[in-house]
Amino acid sequence: MNKITIIGLGNYGIDELPLGIYKKLLNAKKIYVRTLMHPVIEDLKEESIEWISFDEVYQNNDAFSNVYQTIVDQLKAAAKNEDIIYAVPGHPMIAETTTELLIHDDTVKVEVIGGKSFIDDMFTAVQYDPNNGFHMLDGTDLKQETINVRLGLIVTQVYDQMVASDVKVTLLEKYPPEHQVAIVTGAKSGIAKVEWCPLYEMDYAFELSNLTSLYVPKVTEEKDLYGDFDLLNQVMDKLVSEDGCPFDRVQTHESLKRYLIEESYELMEAIDHQDDLHIIEELGDLLLQVVLHAAIGKKEMMFDIKEIVVGITDKMIRRHPHVFGDAKVGNIDELMTVWNKEKENEGKDLTRVKQEKIFADVFLKLYDLVNNENKTLKMALKEVEGELDEA
Repeated sequence: MNKITIIGLGNYGIDELPLGIYKKLLNAKKIYVRTLMHPVIEDLKEESIEWISFDEVYQNNDAFSNVYQTIVDQLKAAAKNEDIIYAVPGHPMIAETTTELLIHDDTVKVEVIGGKSFIDDMFTAVQYDPNNGFHMLDGTDLKQETINVRLGLIVTQVYDQMVASDVKVTLLEKYPPEHQVAIVTGAKSGIAKVEWCPLYEMDYAFELSNLTSLYVPKVTEEKDLYGDFDLLNQVMDKLVSEDGCPFDRVQTHESLKRYLIEESYELMEAIDHQDDLHIIEELGDLLLQVVLHAAIGKKEMMFDIKEIVVGITDKMIRRHPHVFGDAKVGNIDELMTVWNKEKENEGKDLTRVKQEKIFADVFLKLYDLVNNENKTLKMALKEVEGELDEA
């Protein structure tokens, strides 16, 4: 296998190319390029260079993962016969999936020659100091679980309206619709087209360009962080601290036990009434019990919320090998066999009398009696109350 030299074309035109890279391009007879849509290629179009682009690969594939792998496969095939040069926008090591695939491929020899990245110019364009924290994600593979709204975010590979629309939908899962974002096109030494707009409008009349990125400032309003689980835990830690709430800071695991029953009852009542807003509220009250117990555990330096989340995540994956593993399940009986096998592997005694199930049965029967407004029970309770008053 011959060598593939990956060259970065930089973030703008030929004036910003390092001299060494410029000479290497001029001396090449044939250059493979991810896309012809780049100012440097336009500036060199009069030179006697054969440009072999992969623009057709984009047109013939629906998924970007297929695009990148196809490009890599074709480059490897070409490198079987000769050393080749492969040119990409920006810096080869920044937001360039094909480079990542090539350098992690043990069957190919790769050399990376830098080009100017767009990052410095991007921060200049939006006037943001990256020392305050930022993360950068690929717009073609953006997932909400990778987004941290407490940091500035750069979304790359936003080169058309379709990608922009997908990015917007994902971001709206984490940010308020009115959150201001910047569409930055052609950043060059602080000179760029920067358009600020509300997040919900970012894909309107989006320009086609492979030099466009999105900048999303961090969330600064606390009310916009109310859906953030970390903020909830911070609130509870504050409430149980010495300078927190007089009620919360004296609570213990024992003193809170009755509230688990009360909140469960209220949630069941909301479910029976098919009242979604009430269900949301009561699920929140149940969640409150979990994070409050976790805050107490953290305060006592015994455990914290992370240990709880790690434990239940591990259990759910471990007990569902038919979903996350290789186990096969065809019906409920087979499912119970798999479930019980996993519990046995955990050291659970499947033969013991489950007091929690007995308690649940009794609780549900009492709940039904009260919820159905059983007159006999109400009369009995009144008689008891009367006797207590007389006593």
